Amino acid sequence: MNHATTHVQRSPGRLSRRGFLGLTAGVGAAGLLAACGSDPNTISIINTSATAAVALNQLLTDGKYFDKLGVKAKISNVSAGNQVLAAVASGSSDLTMTSGLIGILPGIEKGMRLKVVGGTQVVSTSALFTKDPQITSARDLGGKSLGVGAVGAELYAVFAALFAKYGIPKDGATFRNVGSSADSLKAALAGQVDCGYGQVGNQALATKQGARMIATVNEELPLWMNNAAVASTEAIAKKRSALVKVLAGYAQLFAYLGTPESKDPYVKAYVGAGGSAAEGEQEWQFINQNGCYSPTLDFPEKKAEFIQQQNVASGTQQKVLAYDSYTDLSVQAEALALIKK
Repeated sequence: MNHATTHVQRSPGRLSRRGFLGLTAGVGAAGLLAACGSDPNTISIINTSATAAVALNQLLTDGKYFDKLGVKAKISNVSAGNQVLAAVASGSSDLTMTSGLIGILPGIEKGMRLKVVGGTQVVSTSALFTKDPQITSARDLGGKSLGVGAVGAELYAVFAALFAKYGIPKDGATFRNVGSSADSLKAALAGQVDCGYGQVGNQALATKQGARMIATVNEELPLWMNNAAVASTEAIAKKRSALVKVLAGYAQLFAYLGTPESKDPYVKAYVGAGGSAAEGEQEWQFINQNGCYSPTLDFPEKKAEFIQQQNVASGTQQKVLAYDSYTDLSVQAEALALIKK
């Protein structure tokens, strides 16, 4: 089989530039040497360990997408986005497909040798949850406690963008750093914060615990985009053919997710990744109806600019980068051409 998956758990935490460089030096010394002598037909992929991301791994295996294209892929899932960034920038991994774009763009601005090579999840599947009867919409978040991540993380940035949208003063609210989106959801369901962050599929779990979804991120912030395909420049240069084939495999999977036939396999994979059948069904329905994953690997420029604007607002980026400066969409074009052959 040409597709191997591992789950790697490492300690989470947000890295400064100095901390990141130290980490990449540590991971990277061995990683870069390994990359230099690695099989040019094998792509090392690293993603976060979100349930949906792990479910995609299983669907890739079951559909033999990479086997059919004659390419090998090794997929690892880790607990935090900064681990993904460190791995791809150091050369210990070649590519990420389902990790937070918002944390990767500041790294590119700082000079990390990475390029966006295509779009993946271009419509957010994230949502807001609460037990507070006074919160009926995002307009009601003023003065409330919110389960967020570190400044610059997706959780923090979404809430900050909502406050800006509705002109809500941030001073009166409590932005409580609880960790990941899974931690934010748990805090909201336990009543530890007034509003938390989760996925559309979490509605089933929320209902059981007396909570409810008040809005999807896509409804409130239609320009929000969670993920992208990001590769190291070294992988683009040395493993281009294999990289093209891997992107083609993902594009075929994304097209499949837009069909009714994908429902049962998706739910099964979602359950296998640790979710419930009810959550998997709701997640699939939203993905299917909203075209969350792009079968053409489209990477919308306006959405990318919006994400960068949030980074500038939080101080994690100094300026909005020119679209062509951090993208190499020739890889995407070759992947789509390969599918048409």
